Amino acid sequence: MINPPENGMWPSPFNPSLSSWGGDTREIRIADCTLRDGEQQAGVVMDCEAKIAIAKALDAMGIYEIEAGTVASSKEDRAAIAEMVSLGLTAKLSVLCRGLTKDIDLAAELGVWGVRLSFPISEIERAHKLKGITNEDYLEKALSLTRYAKEKGLAVIFSPYDTTRADPDFLLVLVKALDEAGTVDRLRIVDTTGCALPEAIADITRRIKNAAPGLALEIHCHNDFGLACANTLAAIRAGSDYVSSTINGLGERCGNASTEEVAMALEVLEGYRTGLKLDRFADISALVSELSGIPVPVNKAVVGANAFRHEAGMVVAGVLKEPFTAEPYKPETVGKSREILLGKKSGLISIAYKLDLLGLTLPEERRAALLEKVKEVAACQRHAVTDEEFIKLVTEAT
Repeated sequence: MINPPENGMWPSPFNPSLSSWGGDTREIRIADCTLRDGEQQAGVVMDCEAKIAIAKALDAMGIYEIEAGTVASSKEDRAAIAEMVSLGLTAKLSVLCRGLTKDIDLAAELGVWGVRLSFPISEIERAHKLKGITNEDYLEKALSLTRYAKEKGLAVIFSPYDTTRADPDFLLVLVKALDEAGTVDRLRIVDTTGCALPEAIADITRRIKNAAPGLALEIHCHNDFGLACANTLAAIRAGSDYVSSTINGLGERCGNASTEEVAMALEVLEGYRTGLKLDRFADISALVSELSGIPVPVNKAVVGANAFRHEAGMVVAGVLKEPFTAEPYKPETVGKSREILLGKKSGLISIAYKLDLLGLTLPEERRAALLEKVKEVAACQRHAVTDEEFIKLVTEAT
């Protein structure tokens, strides 16, 4: 008899060990950017009350850092950031600044812990956003901005966005210069258009680590090809100790790496303990969905409504005997619960389960006919049979 793991998680034994990437000695910290990049998703508008509610929820679950917004966006955003600062949260608060000293001044006035200096590095971005400045001018500006922010007493995260399409040689020149100058606390690697493969992300991370070993790294991935979580894990394995992600994967276009997906991949697949209160993920996901107006897809990993729902007869037969036959970790781990649905693909074991769950009785010889009726109704209405509908069918069958 195989006993289930005591920690409620059952990953593949083929997964590499923690020690293969130094996970047993490193501290991985999450800098959630739901309130900044999350709000940049087209059509999303969060008022001050919504932002404060999300910030409190992130802080309560143990998020290391909250990227609270963009200082240049509006007076309302700055008011929300100021209120967050006044709350005395445990999480550190940072804000996004453009490559302008006036943005850094605003951040300092708000009293935040740190700034994220967003300064595009790829040739296509520089051509259209920075008037095509030369490598020399870019380097001088980057050093000047980071030095200015440091002199303001701010933690400095330099974000040369579109990092994955930067000229490789110039990227290394930049990180070496920043490392030597000592004006940057962290460098954020940004896959702006989600165009890099995990192998590329790992390669970029290793190159930067080798060129600037004293520079802490953060990874920020977009999900245009559905690779944001995988890319984030690849960066962590290659040496990034900070993760930039959002609840529900909210963000520009196809979204960002999902905070809950990255955290659970680290916890379950890597065996790494994030220190987060994982059982709060379901609630914070629902909160962000409600306040952003963006519904969570039912098949969304970790927090989707179907994450722990089962209908197919063979699957249910296994789950009811041992949940780990179809689940990699217990639903309670992330604040969710298991659910068995009745539908076109159900079997007799599901009928027996639902009868017992709802306190109903029906002779075994009538259950096959009831199952056929359930399948018929589900096929006709093209969705699972609700408990109310099932009770009615049982009543009709007695």
